[in-house]
Amino acid sequence: MVNEDMGKRNIINLDSLSVVFTLLGISSHENDYRLSWSINEQLGLAFTKNENLVAGDGREFTCFVHEDEYQSLLLISNRCENGFLLEKFKNIDFILKFNVELNETEVSEWLGNLKKVSLISAIFCIPVNKKMLRVLK
Repeated sequence: MVNEDMGKRNIINLDSLSVVFTLLGISSHENDYRLSWSINEQLGLAFTKNENLVAGDGREFTCFVHEDEYQSLLLISNRCENGFLLEKFKNIDFILKFNVELNETEVSEWLGNLKKVSLISAIFCIPVNKKMLRVLK
């Protein structure tokens, strides 16, 4: 859940994880702006810079958002100068978060489309569980 009580910052609180979502891990040697632009161009999306995502320990991660009437997506950096958002997945540079749970067909379709983005060197589905996500607090 996102709490915006601190002004323009987004703070993640996962004490009551009731929202179901899907995560994809992306490896890319490009910076966040260039990757988001490339995804926009290839897939016809409209990612724009959002406020940084702030983990419970105060570390900040860059974040881009795409919203339309069908979906809400976040493209989040997995790295900052003080470490990783998802420590278990140090091999990924970005996290693509869908605010819905995708079925296998939808995941396969997204993976196939994102593999066409030349700036993405690897992409895979990240299994979502409460224990793994506790690091986001």
